[in-house]
Amino acid sequence: MKEFFTLQFMPCHRRPERSLIVCGRQFPICYRCMFILIGLFLAVPMAFFPPILSFIPAFLMAIALNIPMLLDGFTQKRQFRTSNNLLRVITGFSAGFGLAQFAVSAANTGAELILKWF
Repeated sequence: MKEFFTLQFMPCHRRPERSLIVCGRQFPICYRCMFILIGLFLAVPMAFFPPILSFIPAFLMAIALNIPMLLDGFTQKRQFRTSNNLLRVITGFSAGFGLAQFAVSAANTGAELILKWF
């Protein structure tokens, strides 16, 4: 259970210069991973409202909102440039939000299909 609360299941590098530090204690994941989770948690309130997009547009939006994060991570890994924490926050949040929107849309589409059959 400790691994769950300390977010050890997250595949994150946990570098101190890329993580939030409060009162001398480092947050267990970096800024990008933290904001991916925050974006994903938006699926909870989104689930109580009608979906903004249907399945295919939500899927395309999820891909489009993940591209900036992938480009940022790829160019940083290849050492073309150095990213900063603000860019990690923005790209992480947009990726998490896109995935949350897609998850809610996929769940609603699945529920509609099941209800049509019965």
